[in-house]
Amino acid sequence: MPWPESAVRTYREEGYWTTEVLGVWPAARAPEARARTALVTRAGVLTHEEVDRAADRMAAGLLGAGLAPGDRVVVQLLDEAELVVLSLALFRTGILPVYALPAHRSAEITHLVSTAGAAAYVCPERVLDCDFRLLAQEVLDRTDSLRQVFVAGDPGPFTALSSVDAEPVALPAPDPEDVALFLLSGGTSGPPKLIPRTHADYAYQLRETARLCGVGPDSVYLAALPVEHNFALGCPGVLGTLRAGGTAVIAPAPTADACFPLIERARVTITSLVPPLVPLWLDAAEWTDHDLSSLEVLQVGGARLDPDTARQVPKALGCTLQQVYGMAEGLLNFTRLDDPEDVIVHTQGRPLSPADEVRVIREDGAEAGPGEV
Repeated sequence: MPWPESAVRTYREEGYWTTEVLGVWPAARAPEARARTALVTRAGVLTHEEVDRAADRMAAGLLGAGLAPGDRVVVQLLDEAELVVLSLALFRTGILPVYALPAHRSAEITHLVSTAGAAAYVCPERVLDCDFRLLAQEVLDRTDSLRQVFVAGDPGPFTALSSVDAEPVALPAPDPEDVALFLLSGGTSGPPKLIPRTHADYAYQLRETARLCGVGPDSVYLAALPVEHNFALGCPGVLGTLRAGGTAVIAPAPTADACFPLIERARVTITSLVPPLVPLWLDAAEWTDHDLSSLEVLQVGGARLDPDTARQVPKALGCTLQQVYGMAEGLLNFTRLDDPEDVIVHTQGRPLSPADEVRVIREDGAEAGPGEV
């Protein structure tokens, strides 16, 4: 990663980058946390201890299957426990996940495998009318690097993800400044670009977003959006919540019908949505019988939220609105929970980190002054 040496020195000296690596978190391994619920999914409930043990076993299984630190793996799974366990296992081994999105099909997956030189692809058995085993075969036929396909469900001619399991072994220790994962660019034109994120910089993101959002051991995060996207993955998302020793609840869909019962049952405290979903939730809140009183923060990002809609959130859902503008490349902006209403309604916040540098230029390339377009 070609970071300028002056930036590296500053990030280390100021404590933005530490020796922390992803996937092994003291708060989640503390004795008082191990028996607490870590994950709630359609398949059931897992404690922090169970997630930790499953990740260690899958890490050993990945190495036993012939993958090695530095190998890239395109990950495209449904939002279930397997996605979280696999992510932790990959972080612990130094094998690098490339997070594909749920809507991607043969063209995008072929592009990602080719661009990353991926050695493996992890996919579900089937989603609606798409048999991902057939898609995987197409990708195998079109690429040179792909050696293995792991399938969550009936694997057909490939390997069942559930069989990637072995007794835990001593794992290689990743360097904190090594690449840990690849996110995808949010651009709307052309194929997605791969964005490398290091252990040190993504760990800072998880740590600082959790602090800013008040996420700790008693927090319950509802992943309504796809977990393979940076917003629900790590802003603070599922990973940031687990790192803090809290609970992540995985919703089968972002609809009010699917999410409101989960909010009531799991006592969800924070969740994230994109703007088109917010009016639907506000409408549903008017007639629902579900108790939403545990919800403290609703994050909204991905596009600008209409100010009139923004004003309705605290009244309809009884929680604080937090607007977010983020880029998978790194820059994240948040309104603060104690910002004035005018700031929360009309802006997408300010940078997460004191080390973030933002320059706004005019059409002629000159730096814009206050109030200038």
